[in-house]
Amino acid sequence: MKLTLIWQSSSYEERDWIKELLGSIAVEQIVDGKHQLVMDDSLLIDSYLYRQPREYYESFRGKNAWLLHMSDETYEGGYEYYDCFRGVFRIYWSSFFNPRRVMQIPLGYTAGITPAPILPPHAERPYVWSFIGATGKSSRPEMTKALSPIVPNFLHTTDVPNAVNIGKPQYQEILRNSAFAPSAMGNVNLECYRPYEALECRSIPILEKRVGFDYFKHLLGEHPMPTFLTWNEAARFIENIRKNPVEQEALLTRCMEWWAAYKGSLKTQIQQFLEQPHGAELGTMVSPLRSIPGMQAFELLRHHSMPAFARRVNRQVSRIVKEGQLRKTGRS
Repeated sequence: MKLTLIWQSSSYEERDWIKELLGSIAVEQIVDGKHQLVMDDSLLIDSYLYRQPREYYESFRGKNAWLLHMSDETYEGGYEYYDCFRGVFRIYWSSFFNPRRVMQIPLGYTAGITPAPILPPHAERPYVWSFIGATGKSSRPEMTKALSPIVPNFLHTTDVPNAVNIGKPQYQEILRNSAFAPSAMGNVNLECYRPYEALECRSIPILEKRVGFDYFKHLLGEHPMPTFLTWNEAARFIENIRKNPVEQEALLTRCMEWWAAYKGSLKTQIQQFLEQPHGAELGTMVSPLRSIPGMQAFELLRHHSMPAFARRVNRQVSRIVKEGQLRKTGRS
């Protein structure tokens, strides 16, 4: 199936990733940006649906039109518009969505990240691990505390006064020179760009999971990326595998082979999803559980460790004090 891609923004960080996945089905790509363009045989790429007029999405009803829902890491909503489309792709996995009608795909890498050339043996990289980003939120303080004793490393904190900006080329080069890329959760969601950027740069991501909730296994299926409940466990793993360069190189090979095969399979699955029958007989797109009060908060809570949850509560209390109201999670 060939479709016209209608972008509602040209600035999505995931644009290179989306073009890699959807390039083979795109007959044309148009940037609208005003929520005006409606076409048959199209795929609308949009975010923050709840902010836009209902009439725009209703205009796609009855057409061979599909939706790619971006930037919904807080599960904020707008899902009532899903039924205006034949089917939906979305980023950020949740059990709320019916997989027969909603295909959930990984967040992917940011624009400007390019596949790495052949690099030195994994055990000979200049850095055992690296991390560039905010280190004072979510589970990242526990990550930096556990991993800092493992040297040589490259740790650059961006949420401090007068932090020096590291550009995309330098960031990519540091990842390529790192054996491991610890990928602590993002602002509110376990998924962030870092695992996929690490894979593109031939570095091994280190992932988090929660008790009873292995997010990346739900999203990606079985994968070889090391995944841990605590960063202390991750630190012990890195220290142990460093003692066996052959095993370390073998793990990198498994990750690289899996990633290449997964991307190829995902493109095939996208095409199959577009070609299969779609309709209400396959069930609702969104589980009725999503409409129960408190379910959005419950879904986000599953992503948090106890320290990350405590930091989230402290941040919200601080915002209430400063702004006089609870900040909506989807606010940009």
